Amino acid sequence: MSVSQETASALVQELFELQRVMRRVLKASITERELSVVQMSLLSHLASVPARRAKDIGAESGLGASVMSRQLSHLEKLGFIERTPDPEDGRAQLVQITERGRTAVADHLESDTRGLIERLGALSEDDAARTRQDLNRLTETFLTSLGLERMTTHIPRVDPQRPRNATTQTTTTETARRLEDSVQ
Repeated sequence: MSVSQETASALVQELFELQRVMRRVLKASITERELSVVQMSLLSHLASVPARRAKDIGAESGLGASVMSRQLSHLEKLGFIERTPDPEDGRAQLVQITERGRTAVADHLESDTRGLIERLGALSEDDAARTRQDLNRLTETFLTSLGLERMTTHIPRVDPQRPRNATTQTTTTETARRLEDSVQ
C-alpha cells in the first residue's frame, strides 16, 4: 500500500523541522566541539571505509570539490587524516583517517550522546528505542531508493561502561546484527 499525499506531506514537514532543530542543537554545542558537522561527517565516513581518493569521498558524501579540499586540508592540519600516494596511480593520493581522527570521532560521539541523553530526558528507554528503529527504517528506505549504503556503519560505539576516551570498535557482524534487529 502506498503512502498518501497527506501523510507524505506531513512527513516532509516533520523532516524539515527535525533538520532545522538539529542545526540549532548542533549550533548550541559549537563551543564544546572541535570539529564542524561537515568535518565530523567526513571523519565518521573515513572511520568506516578503507583509504580512498578525495574525489570518491566527495562523491560519497555529496560535497563539492572545493568544500572537500578545504575540509580535508583542515583535517590534515589537525592530524585527523593523512594522505598517501595511490599505489595504482602515482599522481593521485589516498586519504585515510588517523588514530587521532578515530579518537576525535569517538570523543565527539560520546559528547553528542551525553547531550542527547540530556535533551531526551522526557522520553522513556522504550520510546527512544522505538524512535531509533523508526528513524533507522526511514533512513534505510531513503538509502535503498537512492541505491546507496550507509556511510557510518563502523564508527566507534559509545559504551556507557567504558572509561572516557577509550573507544570501542564495532565489527561488521555486530553492525549487521544491530541493523537487522532494528529493522525487524
